[in-house]
Amino acid sequence: MRTCNHQLQWCNQPLRLTEEEMKDPLLVLKDFFECYHLNDTREMLWNWTVEVLTSSGSISSEPLERSNHLYFYEKMETLIEACYMILQQARPQAQPLPLEISPGPRP
Repeated sequence: MRTCNHQLQWCNQPLRLTEEEMKDPLLVLKDFFECYHLNDTREMLWNWTVEVLTSSGSISSEPLERSNHLYFYEKMETLIEACYMILQQARPQAQPLPLEISPGPRP
């Protein structure tokens, strides 16, 4: 699957969403949080960030680059939490997502 498209007309358009998901983006949130608990996403994001900032040959050798990656991490974590809350608010009250901490991604 394509993760980046350098054609100008596609710069701010979804590349991975199906037609069904574009019509109902809550399907994407539901699928994501059925696969990963909120705490799982925090842990994975943090592990990625640590790897980017500390591994030899890292793409973040300059202080400004490291700062930018930390800022991106904070924004991604906030975005994921907002998506979680949007999905919680869209669900019927009888069906909240589990809040327990899991040992890893769910199948």
